[in-house]
Amino acid sequence: MSHNLLYHWMQTIARHLRALSLPKQRNLAAFSIGLVRAQNCRLSAIAENLPELGTPDTVLRRLQRFLSQGPLPDARVQQQLAQWVLNALPADQRLVLRVDETALHDRLRVMAVCVAYHGRALPIAWECYPPDAYPEGGQVVLAMRLLDRIASVVPPGREVLVEADRGIGCSPALLRAIARRGWYYLMRVQRTVRLILEDGREVEFGTQVCPGELFESVGWAFKKGGWLRCRALGWWREGCEEAWLLVTNHLSVEVSAYRVRMWEELAFRDFKSGGWDWQRSRVWSASHAMRLWLVMALAYLWMISVGSWAVAEGVVSVLVDIFGLVGFLLEGNVVWEVRAPGVLGWGETVVMGFVWLWSRGRRCFFV
Repeated sequence: MSHNLLYHWMQTIARHLRALSLPKQRNLAAFSIGLVRAQNCRLSAIAENLPELGTPDTVLRRLQRFLSQGPLPDARVQQQLAQWVLNALPADQRLVLRVDETALHDRLRVMAVCVAYHGRALPIAWECYPPDAYPEGGQVVLAMRLLDRIASVVPPGREVLVEADRGIGCSPALLRAIARRGWYYLMRVQRTVRLILEDGREVEFGTQVCPGELFESVGWAFKKGGWLRCRALGWWREGCEEAWLLVTNHLSVEVSAYRVRMWEELAFRDFKSGGWDWQRSRVWSASHAMRLWLVMALAYLWMISVGSWAVAEGVVSVLVDIFGLVGFLLEGNVVWEVRAPGVLGWGETVVMGFVWLWSRGRRCFFV
């Protein structure tokens, strides 16, 4: 990294995350670029990859101070991050928001709202908390608070589809709150959920789908939570242990739309053992983790943007020819570093990562 690259990234962050002070914008820019270069969340590893800022010990202390200083305006910063991402996405495409929880062993939990994007999911709102100190109101209240946090920056008229797995999606209160916003939901539910079918029969959802079958019915769901009008969709793929049992208020969405659930799981894996090694950060405080997640989200956004640009511009094929990376690319993603003077007009080291071959021809620039 050089000062030119750091300056470019700092200017980009300052343009979008205006709720932060200039020193915090600078620290975020340096921290996130150091993370990309280190490909590791250990603060000492990041410090070693920021020689322009001083000796490793000096930089390490700076990073530690950044994580431990007073609270950031998290809600406002996440709003601005969400606006940055959403405004860069194609306006004519459905916006899919995934809500899920991930854990760091028995030390931390994080609930995140992520935007589905080309095989991964970009975090735009999150909350960190100890496992034994769940936020007041439980998962449903927390999920709705995160969705509320970004609702004001969703472009008007944009179709929004919120997805979640069984632990969150079985709440009629959450589904009603999503519907009141004019948004759609597609939620996986437990097999024990009661349905009233079109013919008036009351059944257990799990009994309506057999292996290899698709199921669809318009009716009512959630007897105990107060019957909710919806479509019930089921699919039991051959070879799978259980069916997808889904409810939605969308008139035409299909079961296949739920496949993006894997994108968020892959993104969480990228944050952990498959990429940033979050589990090795030794950052256990929830307030400190909130800042670290912002750093990881920005680094992830930058790498995905560069990767998207590389695919759209055909740079990938050139790199494959030069460096023989065919085998790695066919695995779905790769992280590599090349000296590419002038590639992005920076004339500096360009870190290319998480490139999706199936996104060829699509352009999306966040950076």
